[in-house]
Amino acid sequence: MIQIRIGGWAGQGVVLAGTILSQTFSTVLKKNVVMTRSYTAAVRSGVTTSDIIVDDDYIYDLMITEPNVMIIMYQKTFDRYIDLIKKSDHVIIDSTMVKNIPEELKNIYKINASEIAEKISNPRISNMVLLGAYAKITGHIPIEALEKSVRMYVSKRFLDEDIKAIYAGYSL
Repeated sequence: MIQIRIGGWAGQGVVLAGTILSQTFSTVLKKNVVMTRSYTAAVRSGVTTSDIIVDDDYIYDLMITEPNVMIIMYQKTFDRYIDLIKKSDHVIIDSTMVKNIPEELKNIYKINASEIAEKISNPRISNMVLLGAYAKITGHIPIEALEKSVRMYVSKRFLDEDIKAIYAGYSL
């Protein structure tokens, strides 16, 4: 079983990233997947999460208790979930947005996702950079499977830059 939490601030594309990742596992890789989301009522503010549980077998739990992977896009989200971060095998952070990281934490992967995204076109695609980094760091999904999901679920208007972003994250 794989448990993943993507966390950030509303408006950063946390829900889209969770949707694409869960669809990569379910539609492309044919795994059983449960995805839940949590976000505040206010638009573009407040902590937002996408939780994804993946297994070859049936999934009976809807709650993440010990995430294998945390993808964190904002400092307040990092601070809120520090206890889960300490339990995680891999913690992938947007180091452009998350600066205060205790030195004793292990398995932290600092990705300048917002800076990389801005060089491609727009910092809003930092979520895609982080998904590409996730594919490379964990080995849970092939980059080609992730690209296939992006092609299925992203608007054609943003497709080229999102594809560039996942490959930029994967190449780090």
